[in-house]
Amino acid sequence: MDFRGIFLAKCLVVLFSCVKGSANEAYGVLGGSVFLNVPDFKVEKQHEITWLKNASVLMKIKNSTVKYYGNKEKYKMSLNGTLRIDHLVEEDRGSYTVTVYNDKGQLQVEKNLNLSFQENVSKPEIKWICSENSMKVTCEVNQRNEALFHLFRNNKTLNLKPHIDANGIWKIEYNSKSSTAKFQCEVKNHVSKKTADQEIKCSGMLDIVLIGSIAGGAVVFVIFLALLIYCIRKKRAERYEEQDEETPMKIRQAGDESKYRELPLPPVHAPQKQPRQQQRLPPQSQTQYQAGPPRPRPRTQQKSPSHMKERP
Repeated sequence: MDFRGIFLAKCLVVLFSCVKGSANEAYGVLGGSVFLNVPDFKVEKQHEITWLKNASVLMKIKNSTVKYYGNKEKYKMSLNGTLRIDHLVEEDRGSYTVTVYNDKGQLQVEKNLNLSFQENVSKPEIKWICSENSMKVTCEVNQRNEALFHLFRNNKTLNLKPHIDANGIWKIEYNSKSSTAKFQCEVKNHVSKKTADQEIKCSGMLDIVLIGSIAGGAVVFVIFLALLIYCIRKKRAERYEEQDEETPMKIRQAGDESKYRELPLPPVHAPQKQPRQQQRLPPQSQTQYQAGPPRPRPRTQQKSPSHMKERP
């Protein structure tokens, strides 16, 4: 055998080993659907395509005619040889094999695909802490399984390795001396991808002090205003209480004075007037008249006319 024949034989062996013996990974989500393609091969109409799972034939297609060996509702195959599996369950996990034969019955492709499941990734969250002329940015995601985790700064990838903390949260931490930047955190696996964007602006130390002073002054002013309002209300309440206490006393005093004005003189002063009247002694004649029986009054003698005449 010449050199050209040996070289051609080696190339065919390498090509055959690459096409026939290799195995690919396929991923799906429980309850969802997955597509298994014939890798790196253009399928013609006259080709015969067969899909097997664990050496059991699922479907076969030749000359646009599909023959089912499994569940028609679960397995579907297109004319280009792509196998679709719906309503994925744990039993669908395993090894799948596709074979392609030409119209002469010669094997063109034989590929093994290992189907496994992954969960949809969670949405990442970007957090940051600003300090004097620097900032610390952290991207974290609550994910059970390890996923592809990347952090971008101004659309440039940061070569950082994620780590998992004691609570099972994956994190990427980045320290920067710049105070302003746009960050993007990306988490993905073979079945899903989610991102979070955040533009971070950290103020300088002077601005932080100024903001803190303004905030502190505002808090003190609010406290002072609240105390002032409280004191005013307390003073008013005390005045109202004093007025409420004085009003019943004035009413009672006015009532007592009206009672004293309306009531007659007490009986203690009444007997004092009688002795004063009894002290006035009547004339003696009257007392004698009142002591004995009444006496006849003597008649007065009329003067004679003579005596009237004699009067000068």
